Amino acid sequence: MKISFIIISGGSRVESMERLLRSIEKQGLPDAETVVIGDIKGLFGEGIILINEPQLARTAAICKMRNIGVEKSSGSVVVLLDDDMELTDGWYAAIKKRLSGDDWDIAGCRVTGPSGGRWYDWNWASREDPLCPPRMIEYGQTSENLYISGCLMIIRRHVFDKVRFNENLLNHQRDDVDFCHRAIGSGFKFECWPEAVAVHHLEPEGRSASDPGSGSSGFAKAVYMFRKGAFSEALTLFHELAPSAQVLYHLCLALKEMGMLEEAAREFKKLLKALNANDPKERRFYYSANFHLGVIREQEGKPEEAQLHYRETLAGFPEHYKAALGLSRMASAGSAP
Repeated sequence: MKISFIIISGGSRVESMERLLRSIEKQGLPDAETVVIGDIKGLFGEGIILINEPQLARTAAICKMRNIGVEKSSGSVVVLLDDDMELTDGWYAAIKKRLSGDDWDIAGCRVTGPSGGRWYDWNWASREDPLCPPRMIEYGQTSENLYISGCLMIIRRHVFDKVRFNENLLNHQRDDVDFCHRAIGSGFKFECWPEAVAVHHLEPEGRSASDPGSGSSGFAKAVYMFRKGAFSEALTLFHELAPSAQVLYHLCLALKEMGMLEEAAREFKKLLKALNANDPKERRFYYSANFHLGVIREQEGKPEEAQLHYRETLAGFPEHYKAALGLSRMASAGSAP
């Protein structure tokens, strides 16, 4: 069984790419190839297939690059990777037997982010509303709304005979969600292998404009610090930026994560007054801010206010699972003797 690693590169993460390539080499696979596609300036390596597509990289045409990479590779199993990923020692050994089984078509493993916690590896995403926030689900949980992040997705080659990546979608335009949902509709079997672990470093360099963590270099760095769990440093950086809806929303999240609930609630309420729920660019911030206000009010022991914010969240995002759970908890608390 030959495995093809297909790495999508924007060209801005040379050191990250070298780290990823070393981590693949350390797996000691008996039969494997590595394909790198995108902006490959300054990149070289023995035995690596390099496909230079700088224009596709500049325009974040990630689906087109993935499809080309698949076409140029030859393994019966394809592993899609972002260039800021890293396979931990023993990644291949942990799933060697799984890979040779015939009970799967598409698989994912455990992915951790900069903070060490899970990072969108085995997930749910709405089929109805693309702005409804995705969420991680329990490993192995099944759903017609399941998707595996394209940062690391393991796919049998025969899948591509029926389902390819939609080349009309750019990076962070639900490209992986769309692929997985169509694969589910085609009857392909999904597996989750959390015993194999990879790290998504989420470095701020090279983020495409469609990435929620993109923007000015200052914002990208602040989001990276937030994702790393360095909330105080992130807060300082957010305060230094021009107060856009995106910046203010993340500033509120940082306050909440630091346990500064009163200040976070005050800032969330100010933000809600400034947001327009009917504006597609602000809708997600508006209803997500309501959800976080519901969480804060629940933690403060204010069930009536929490219910109001959970209901408002569900008015905009009826599929918001955590808001529904929160509302259920508050209703139960209100009916308790």
